[in-house]
Amino acid sequence: MDFQWESAGSIILAVILCSGICVDLSTMGLVGGVFQLGDLASLMKRQLNKLQNFYRSVLKIINDFSSGRFYRPWGSKQVTVVVSSKRHIMELSEASELSQRAVYADMFGFKHTMNNLDHNDHKVQRSRLYGRLLQVNGPVQLAQLYPRIEARLESVFLAQLKLGRQTNGWTSVPLAATIRKVASQMMGVIFFGDNVSRDPVFAAALLQYPADMVASMAAFQLTPNFLSPYVHALVTKRGRAMHTLLDYITPIVSRDPKKWDESQMIKELTIAGKMMELTEGNEYWTPDISAQALLGIWFAASHQPWMNLDFNLLELCARPEYVELLREEIGDPSRLNYAQLQDLPILDSFIKETVRMNPLDTLAIRRKALKPFNFSNGGPQVVPGNIACVSSFNLMHDEISYPNAYRFDGLRFVPTKKDNSMRGTRLTDVSEKFPVWGFGSLACPGRFHASLVMKMVLAHLVSNYDFCFEDQKARRQFRWETFTMPYEKTRVLLRPRAS
Repeated sequence: MDFQWESAGSIILAVILCSGICVDLSTMGLVGGVFQLGDLASLMKRQLNKLQNFYRSVLKIINDFSSGRFYRPWGSKQVTVVVSSKRHIMELSEASELSQRAVYADMFGFKHTMNNLDHNDHKVQRSRLYGRLLQVNGPVQLAQLYPRIEARLESVFLAQLKLGRQTNGWTSVPLAATIRKVASQMMGVIFFGDNVSRDPVFAAALLQYPADMVASMAAFQLTPNFLSPYVHALVTKRGRAMHTLLDYITPIVSRDPKKWDESQMIKELTIAGKMMELTEGNEYWTPDISAQALLGIWFAASHQPWMNLDFNLLELCARPEYVELLREEIGDPSRLNYAQLQDLPILDSFIKETVRMNPLDTLAIRRKALKPFNFSNGGPQVVPGNIACVSSFNLMHDEISYPNAYRFDGLRFVPTKKDNSMRGTRLTDVSEKFPVWGFGSLACPGRFHASLVMKMVLAHLVSNYDFCFEDQKARRQFRWETFTMPYEKTRVLLRPRAS
């Protein structure tokens, strides 16, 4: 069930070729016309040449894609407007003419990947619910769920280690696949509790669904819109993971206690349980709508932590001096709880610096213009259909905010007396200088959940294992469009620390 970019490339190639053939046939004019045999032969020869050229260009794209080159595989007609001042970033975040949902509906094809989601439906009501659900109530629930999340982390990680290969007293594991599985299982407890998240079919679907979303995103950009339903069906095996999740989640949110095998105490601490509590008596939130909403929250919450964890572990392998600093700060890991984990400034700073130096997307706070919009004080204009955003890379490499911005400093954010406007800021802080979480009222409400999963995994590994690269020269990342992705074949070596 693990997602492989290389195999996805093969699927996308097949889809593109099919779409190219369809386009060629539609331009041949064979329907309703009368042709001489020579004319038909000439036409077929021209179309064959076009198809051969098309095939060669697609092979180049797939080769670039699989080799991790940074490129723009399609000639987008959208104009991207980038703003940088705090005032313009606030306008970008809050303007009603600029839509966050429309950007991602286009990018990920919500109509197909989220069971016919209408991104314009009750968007204010949904945003308010998500904020209350994740940001207001989230930290309290996480503190109480901590022991169960920790138990899941330990059991799943041990299971993943057993799948690794033994080499000279070390265990070799594929980093991306291992961390993705661990993070998904931890998030499963946060969302749905202990019992259902252990179900192997449900757990596999939770793991596969975000990968299906990303694969669909890539395929949608390379094929004509009219083929989107067929592309989605091919890439996701007819939406198998999505429909499996809906089959499990819809009964859970139906408010029938017999359909959710979990203690009442745990239900009240989960995202699904809290969602039912907050929507009680609201006719809009039917079981189908609630299940659809949970699909969206799951994707938003599950795809980012594991990738940032991957990059954090790569940095620790490359910079072992920080491992000792973290071990000293953590102390006895068996005594950690939620509050103590949040009070580890070196761990918080190291993760934040890794995120700053390895942004998953070089652009952030993306918005699509639904109506013409002019930024204030002579700022740029955005016409309908175009995109406005910020450059997260540039903002997080500004020498004023981040002295020696291109040098990794895992202690950069640890509070000291040094004069630095970003020193002392925390991983989950929202700032125009650190736009990873967005900005303004639509800043990511799930950042506390993501932060907790990252800190728990790193604290567990640093405290209990020695680890290093299996191959110092192996590839570790690849770039596609504006995104940086973990390389699936990177392997690390682990062994339990000596007592």
